[in-house]
Amino acid sequence: MTAPQTSKTAWFPVFEPEVDHALFLQGYRNLLATGVGQILLAIMVALATHKRADSDTLTLWLVYLVLTGLGYFLQMAYFKDEVLKPGPNLSGVKRWYRHRRTLQIMSSVGWGCISFLMAPEASAHNIYIMTAFAGVVGYSAAGNSANDFPGFVVSALTILLFFIWRLPSVFGDEANALMVMCVFYVAALTLVLRNTHNALRESIRIRLTNEVLAHSNAQQAARAEQANRDKSEFLAAASHDLRQPVHALLLLIEAYRQQVPSAQQHPLMQHITQAGQAINSLFNALMELSRLESGSEKPVLTEFELTATLRDAWQHVLPEAQHRGLRLRSYVAPSLAHTVVRTDPLLLKRIVGNLLSNAMRYTARGGVLLSLRRAHTNGGLWLEVWDTGIGISDDDQKRIFDPYVQLANRERDRTQGLGLGLAIVKHASEMLALDVTLHSTKGRGTCFRIRVPAHLIIQTSATHGPELPRQTQPVAAVPDKPWLKDRRVLLIDDDPLVQQAMQALLRGWQLDVRAASRGDAVLKKCAPNWEPECVLCDYRLPGALNGIEVLDLLLQTYPKTIGVLLTGELAQTVQQAAEDAGYLLLSKPVNASVLAFTLGTLLERRNEERES
Repeated sequence: MTAPQTSKTAWFPVFEPEVDHALFLQGYRNLLATGVGQILLAIMVALATHKRADSDTLTLWLVYLVLTGLGYFLQMAYFKDEVLKPGPNLSGVKRWYRHRRTLQIMSSVGWGCISFLMAPEASAHNIYIMTAFAGVVGYSAAGNSANDFPGFVVSALTILLFFIWRLPSVFGDEANALMVMCVFYVAALTLVLRNTHNALRESIRIRLTNEVLAHSNAQQAARAEQANRDKSEFLAAASHDLRQPVHALLLLIEAYRQQVPSAQQHPLMQHITQAGQAINSLFNALMELSRLESGSEKPVLTEFELTATLRDAWQHVLPEAQHRGLRLRSYVAPSLAHTVVRTDPLLLKRIVGNLLSNAMRYTARGGVLLSLRRAHTNGGLWLEVWDTGIGISDDDQKRIFDPYVQLANRERDRTQGLGLGLAIVKHASEMLALDVTLHSTKGRGTCFRIRVPAHLIIQTSATHGPELPRQTQPVAAVPDKPWLKDRRVLLIDDDPLVQQAMQALLRGWQLDVRAASRGDAVLKKCAPNWEPECVLCDYRLPGALNGIEVLDLLLQTYPKTIGVLLTGELAQTVQQAAEDAGYLLLSKPVNASVLAFTLGTLLERRNEERES
């Protein structure tokens, strides 16, 4: 569709395909009313004038108008298929105008001949016919001038000429005044309705132009949305391959730092470590945001204990709070100690975790509070994160959920984050249909509030539920790495670089490590005198088995072995599958200290279970 061009003429409009097609459709919709109106009005006039009018003339006049009235119904049937066509048909529209004007002229002859029903010295009778004449001309103006102004002009002139032709024989000398009045009436209607018709054509041009613009804008928006979706889907799909070298880099850096004494390390090693950690942080945030934007991650709704999920998020940011010297506190309303909700626990944990990290990042002194309490109106719960930080101005509150916005980090200091945390909160909360609002006072702090609606709450209770820690607790010490000496660990990863980096790091901790690249070859790495105590297994492996299936197979042979799943996959289905299977999941890139603490904790638990 192309936008119609504005057409200006001295009197009659120029033919415009799109505009005249719209007028054709409007005129077609009026055919039924026009045909029915003509037949009924002719019958009413005949009933009112049959006592005074000549019976033969009246019969001929009535039959003529009824037949021409039926012509409108024939015209409806003839142009029915033309109406159903999707776009303007030049030949069809022009054919419509020819048929329509021909039928209008035929009807106009009949209505003009209404003056032949007049009778001398029959005032009331003649007034009725004059009124019918005025009404017919007015109805023709209202019903036809909007869709065919030239047709109305021809029709009105035809009615006028035939009508005034008879007036002198009926009214004598008084006919001149009546003829002038009739001419003036038709002329005035024509002038007024010309302006109406031009205004209608202009409104149609504007509507068609707006439709073209709307269609163009919709196409551009669809292309932009598709491009953004393609970008996000590409990043989400490529996350595994991109994570592998980052994972290997961080492990090799840590292996070097542990194997080479500090005094002998190159001074640049500290900067290399910081650069690797910055890449890791940026990569994790970008991948998470791209997954949420692309729609590749769907919420997995389950029933879970809300307090336990909040406690996990609280403990995850605990080391950062201690490092910054901030008080990290929590409060749960006594009646909500054991609250079960139905939503996605992983997405909710990310929302709370990002809000806590954001609060601590912009809080120089004081503390951060995580609270859970009942909403006073409309039921539900308030999940809040309070801080005593720098606060957010009213103008900035409108844009802080946009990606890469950092209000107090104009110089883009990477230690202050990347500006993606709140964007992740926005997308994740929209996926879960949760409302996130904020209240902030510049220089005094901020409160982010998540409303958990009542329909998501399955159960609330004040007893038998794990409570959140009340205030900051010391971080549990990482087990001494010599304690890991000679513990047997089986590593399964198909990426040679990652496998080499993991072996270098684990052997630096004096672990007894064996490695395999395929899930169907892991049993060959084990022997009767070498049973793995822990298996670190990648999720995506060559062959028919994935990491979860490989761990299931190994545990059938070695039921006391502990399985840990390592993955570069960010799809929530993988995380949910690992949880359902009962395996701990670590996302690549894995922090070396987290890996050491995890191995130490799991192997110590295995010893306790063996002794018991």
